[in-house]
Amino acid sequence: MLEESSIYLCSVFQKNQNKSLCCVLYCVMNFMKLLVLLSLVVTSLFSLDFNSCKHLLNRTSLGITHEELASCQKEKSYENAVKTLVYKKNIYPPYVKSLSQLVKKPSKKLNTQQRKKFRQALRKQQNELKIWWFKNLLTTKDPFLEKMVLFWSNHFTSSLKKVRQPSLIYQQNILFRKYALGSYAQLLHAIVEDPAMLIYLDNRANKKIHPNENLARELLELFTMGEGNYSEKDIKELARSLSGYSVDKQLKFRFKKNIHDNDVKILFGKSGNFNVHDMIDIILQQDATSEFIVKKLWLEFVSYELNEQEIKRLAKLFKNNNYEMKPLMVEMLNSSYFKLDKGQMIKSPIELIAGTLRSFKSVNFDMKIALRYLNRLGQNPLNPPNVKGWVGGERWIDANTLLVRREFLNKFVRGDDMIDITFESENLAKELIPLDVLITPANTNIKTLRLILQHPLYQLK
Repeated sequence: MLEESSIYLCSVFQKNQNKSLCCVLYCVMNFMKLLVLLSLVVTSLFSLDFNSCKHLLNRTSLGITHEELASCQKEKSYENAVKTLVYKKNIYPPYVKSLSQLVKKPSKKLNTQQRKKFRQALRKQQNELKIWWFKNLLTTKDPFLEKMVLFWSNHFTSSLKKVRQPSLIYQQNILFRKYALGSYAQLLHAIVEDPAMLIYLDNRANKKIHPNENLARELLELFTMGEGNYSEKDIKELARSLSGYSVDKQLKFRFKKNIHDNDVKILFGKSGNFNVHDMIDIILQQDATSEFIVKKLWLEFVSYELNEQEIKRLAKLFKNNNYEMKPLMVEMLNSSYFKLDKGQMIKSPIELIAGTLRSFKSVNFDMKIALRYLNRLGQNPLNPPNVKGWVGGERWIDANTLLVRREFLNKFVRGDDMIDITFESENLAKELIPLDVLITPANTNIKTLRLILQHPLYQLK
């Protein structure tokens, strides 16, 4: 447009025999054109466009609400949006006293009727805990915090089936919230004194004269360094440092000195009368620890394809920042690898079901039905399949689970609370589907919504 304008004006000046003015004008116009181009480049580099915002929320939220998307787009730049997301003041759900209390046995020796009542009371509180947790996913104003709590609960796994007492899993959930975007190092120190973890990995049976290596093994293999970075001798030494870390009769943490091994222990070339916290400090000094955690976060938030060079760079940053999560997550979400991986990851069952309900503020959907669908899809809340947790990724979908996913989405669309939904179908498809796709609107909103939710790309993030 500027070039056409300058040519036109020059032709006018030439007719009036003013060539020098024409040259000046042409140079000015071209300079202005260069400024416009530069401004477009700067804008594209530093402003937050719709698709970048959508991708960021797809990976860090539970569903996308219109309000969250609009708020994100108001940020001055993508970098600002990431900082706002990571550094915002966390919003925690209210403390629920009834969930924090143990289901107590009426006596040590129970008759048949008493055992039945005790089991019923346990199941009741377990169901209440699951519903509390799921409702919190739907109503949270801090979905990134919830995503991080989900990540840590699948990293430091415990199971309701084995721990049994819901109050212990509830307290563990509170612990994950406290450190979700805080210090991984502090969380690691705290988890070895967490009653649910001590029960789940049998550390109550870890005594000096009869060591139990379960917690020590998983601490190295799954919680810190990963396979291949330690020896069987290291496991035995770490188990010795964990002896005596147990719980009392009220299932609260208790360090039992009389069964703790006070002899000298050796780990990664260092020796001393170490307790487990001394050992953890040694483990945190190993490069393998930061690399292992960054790799797991990468597979959760960035891509299924690992880039070893970038992971090592992020791991160095993570370790140099004393294992603080926020600097790491800011750097990770700003990486080009994250930005380019749009719509290439599969939503977990929780992300699909809770995300769908949350996107439409559908808090009236039957929670028990939602939990049953999660179970059918292989993600039974608070009951991971084993100590390794849910592997996830491409394993979330097969011929059977894809049918169950579609069944849930159809049931959701048929729900009574969908009657009042109004939307601009074109914008809704753009907001809900991670990649650009053309969906021809049907003759009703509900039918159009069904087309959107049943599109294969809706299963991705």
